[in-house]
This record gives sequence, structure tokens and C-alpha cells, in this order.
Amino acid sequence: MMGRIFGISIISALRAGLLLAPGGEFAFVAFGEAVNQTDDLQDHIIICGFGRVGQIIAQLLSERLIPFVALDVRSERVAVGRALDLPVYFGDAGSREVLHKVGAERACAAAITLDTPGANYRTVWALSKYFPNVKTFVRAHDVDHGLNLEKAGATAVVPETLEPSLQLAAAVLAQAKLPASEISATINEFRCRHLAELTELCEASGSSLGYGYTRIMSKSKSQSPDTLDLDETQVSEGTLAV
Repeated sequence: MMGRIFGISIISALRAGLLLAPGGEFAFVAFGEAVNQTDDLQDHIIICGFGRVGQIIAQLLSERLIPFVALDVRSERVAVGRALDLPVYFGDAGSREVLHKVGAERACAAAITLDTPGANYRTVWALSKYFPNVKTFVRAHDVDHGLNLEKAGATAVVPETLEPSLQLAAAVLAQAKLPASEISATINEFRCRHLAELTELCEASGSSLGYGYTRIMSKSKSQSPDTLDLDETQVSEGTLAV
């Protein structure tokens, strides 16, 4: 059933189901073959990282019946996805080989929400270099990290701390007995001011830093992904399994 939801044909879903069923080492080794037989995936989303943020994105996509595959290098997270019958695979999202096996050349976008800034950067770099058709949306730890992600080729960068900070602030304001209408106005005013500052940065630099906004100015990047200081062998090698 889930195979059909995520855009996989009946035959391919049956094949993948046999190979991906709990089977220990066999299932782990056989995953590459299973993915190679789900070539009918088209215009899907690649979720890079199946932690809390990745799981929320997967839930939203599932509810809208939008096909996706998810990657993570932590086996317990993969187990969570498999327990929910979701297409979550063990693999390095920064590896060209792994991205190819999950159909990156046919994907429309990638949501990159890995555990470390370096992992996010490396994955953006790999997708930009080898699969430029994929639009990359990535969370940034801070402005400097966001600018580096831009240089690596990210389509849009989202500050990871803004909304959680606003939610926490709203709870504190509620405890301080502020009326709900005033809390809402205060939070919205801060959000608008913060995003206006990011928009100003966009206008000055051509960056897409902000709340997932696309670039508002076209620019030629001063540094292409080909020239970034990154060992290509780190990106081109990798394994994929469940």
C-alpha cells in the first residue's frame, strides 16, 4: 500500500517489500538492488536526515500523498521510519552514489536537516554539483553557516532557531499574564522585523537567506561548487541500506 502512495509500481513495491522486510544483514545488503528496481520514482522529495524535523516533513508529505524517500545514518531513526512503513533508508546523504540510488536525478527537491553544519554543507554541495536539477532547502545554524550553504549551492536557507525561539517567547509572555492578542501582536511584529532584516541582507548580497524565500536578486556566485575546498572522494563514495 505505502509503495503505491509513494509513487512505486505494484511490481516494484512487491520486490522492495520482500527485500526490505525485517531480515537483518540480508535486508541491509540487498537495499541497493531494491532501490534500483524502483526507477519509477519521479518528482519526489529527498529528506536528508530523519530526526525530529525530518519526521515532521515526512508526516506532512505523507498526508498530502507526495512521494518522498528519506536518508539517515542512524540506524534507530531508520528503524522508526520502517516501523511506520515509510521509505526511510540507511545511507549517507552527502554521497553521490547514495543520492543516485534514491533517484536524485529525477527528484524535484531535497529537504536537508542533518545533525551538523558540516553534514548539511556536504549534502548541499553534492546535490548542487551532481544533481543540479534538485532544489535544495536547508536549515542553517546561523548567518555565517547560511552564507556558506549559499556558496555551496543551496536554493533557500531557513534559520533553524527563529520559530522555536518565538514559540518559547510566547509561552513566557503568557506566563507573564499578557493578553493573548498582545502576545500574538508582539510575536508577529518581531517575526516581521527579523525577516525584514534578512530581506535587507538578501537585497545587499543576492542571498536567499530567510524563511525559505527564493532569491530576490540574481547574481553570479563568486565561488562555484567546483572550487570549494572539499575532497571529492568524500562525496562520491558511500553505501546505502535499510
